[in-house]
Amino acid sequence: MRLIQAFLSFWRNYTNFRGRATRIEFWGWQFWQVIFMLLFLIPTTYSIRDFLSSIDAKQNGLSFGLLVTVATSSLPLLLLLIGYAVIALIPSLALFVRRLHDANRSAGWLVLNVGVDIALLITYTITRSLNADMALIFASATATIFVLLSTGFIYLLLLPSETKHNRFFPTSVTPPTATLSL
Repeated sequence: MRLIQAFLSFWRNYTNFRGRATRIEFWGWQFWQVIFMLLFLIPTTYSIRDFLSSIDAKQNGLSFGLLVTVATSSLPLLLLLIGYAVIALIPSLALFVRRLHDANRSAGWLVLNVGVDIALLITYTITRSLNADMALIFASATATIFVLLSTGFIYLLLLPSETKHNRFFPTSVTPPTATLSL
């Protein structure tokens, strides 16, 4: 599967949570995600940077009005970024589920990963109200757990495709065939 095919497959299977997605299909789409995010984030970052560099901080200072001006100057790009993220959310979740199915794993791994990430975010938010030493300890523990769990989840996404029928659906990968030699 080529990158263009991965792109088209992603949008064709917009709400398809059944079936399987190969590694190349999954990682090909991740390539497109990076390209799209860069197309939105780089101009937004530069517009904010250019606006801030054009203001003499000694005379104006940072005020609420300045922040509103910065936000409105990059608002169209931010709205496009948010719109794209909302539109791509469901098919991205579907692709994650199909990729896990292809590696003979249940979608529960995705639910577990998202649930733990939300729990870690809540824990991190709560620790901000603690004193500096306790907050540092909890933030370090939270970051460590997040990195370990994320690494484990990425490992699941890197697993090879099952070449035989698995408990989810028939294979989308053809098993390697032996070549005849004379």
